[in-house]
Amino acid sequence: VSSTAALERGMSHQHEASGSDDDMESEDRAMDALAAAISESEGAQFVEPEVTREQQVIAEVARRRDAAETKRKSDAIFDRFDADGDGYLNFDELRALGLATGGELPHPAFVAICEELGAAPHRGVTKSLLLTMYTDAGLGDAPRDYN
Repeated sequence: VSSTAALERGMSHQHEASGSDDDMESEDRAMDALAAAISESEGAQFVEPEVTREQQVIAEVARRRDAAETKRKSDAIFDRFDADGDGYLNFDELRALGLATGGELPHPAFVAICEELGAAPHRGVTKSLLLTMYTDAGLGDAPRDYN
């Protein structure tokens, strides 16, 4: 059924409607047919709200699981490279992380990263700022670097 035919059928039923239950049911069927035809012509399928909500919940759980996994790996990376245990990755420590993961970190780039994150370059980045580098700033990939 084309959407035009369904629309015409729906319109003719609407004109014929006199307010009786049969006419209302007929009008409802015509509107359902129209909605189905439009959905079909657009390649869309109606998804029950409960299904949509379930999909949203599943996606949120997966997102949170990924975020927790990224944090766990970022923290482990930090602990591995915080050689002096002071709670900061200084230039040498962050440079070692970069070299271990196939990159380089010139000192001017380290200073720029610290300034971007609001860290003092003479101290370096904290554990939470390393996570920010991996997530919000898009500087690196914690799961890849962890491996």
